[in-house]
Amino acid sequence: MKNLKYIIGLTIVLLMLVTACKKEPKNYATFSGKVENISSDMDSVIVFIPNGYRKSIVLNPDGSFSDTLNISEGQYKIKIGDEFGTIYLKNNESLHLTTDYKDFDHALAFSGKGESLEKTQVETELLHLMLNTFTEDALDIEKQEFDTRMEKFKTDYASLKGKYKNISPSFWKEADNKIEAEVNGFRAYRENKVATVEKFTGMKSPTFAMENVEGKTVKLEDFNGKYVYVDVWATWCGPCKREIPSLKKIEEQYRDKNLVVVSMSIDELKDKEKWQKFVAEENLQGVQIFAENAWKSDFVQAYEIKGIPRFILIGPDGVIVHPDAPRPSDPGLISLFDELEI
Repeated sequence: MKNLKYIIGLTIVLLMLVTACKKEPKNYATFSGKVENISSDMDSVIVFIPNGYRKSIVLNPDGSFSDTLNISEGQYKIKIGDEFGTIYLKNNESLHLTTDYKDFDHALAFSGKGESLEKTQVETELLHLMLNTFTEDALDIEKQEFDTRMEKFKTDYASLKGKYKNISPSFWKEADNKIEAEVNGFRAYRENKVATVEKFTGMKSPTFAMENVEGKTVKLEDFNGKYVYVDVWATWCGPCKREIPSLKKIEEQYRDKNLVVVSMSIDELKDKEKWQKFVAEENLQGVQIFAENAWKSDFVQAYEIKGIPRFILIGPDGVIVHPDAPRPSDPGLISLFDELEI
């Protein structure tokens, strides 16, 4: 009997040990990463669903971050500084992000395993596909060539779907709707640009009277006799800020020419000090002015500006040369300046 009790007792202990050692499923996802070239005021990575879940992860000074998130499986948005991205998270899986803040979208890459990685990779490859298709030059080409480019995009998207055959049909159905919306939106954007050029080119430009960083009023009429290249932008606009290095080169190249570069911020009034600080820290050149009514400013509304950055070229006589001019990073801008013999 003693031996039987001993065996029963030993069995119970072993069962307890097995139960204790059994690995319980994690009820959280791990999200980490490294972002190169962050600025000193960036201190967090926001993971969120619009109007829903939101979690702030500490962003270390070296650009690294890591945290666990108790989430429901699905697609999430991330915000780092002024840049956004899309990731897929699932409990019991890890996802690691790497990118360079100065070229956020193009440099975005992920590692990990499972559905988190696979579905996030789809989103990333789709983003890169759109970046290579929905470009500035596509807005200026003939309609037939534009339509051909859109068809190629759809073919490339179909190839992407073939590459990830194991992903659920429901995921691809949502992606299909997104792609259709993106193509239709880009087509509408191009048509609006064509209509804008036809409508405004050759008209007398609406004027402006706005404060510069020193608090002095600057008017369009101050630059009569010179070409005026207006940059409508905001400190919260990532694409706007990516144009800054190219804009600085234009300003330097045409410093002694018959051209004035005017950067018009449409930040909200509450962010005026943020704008002033940004101008100083980034050593922005040219004429820096602030539109206190932001999107509702007379100049912005007169030009029917719905998205930024927006560049406008006004002639020495105050007549609109190009209401939606090439961006500083577009070689077409130099070609335009050469054509005008600026």
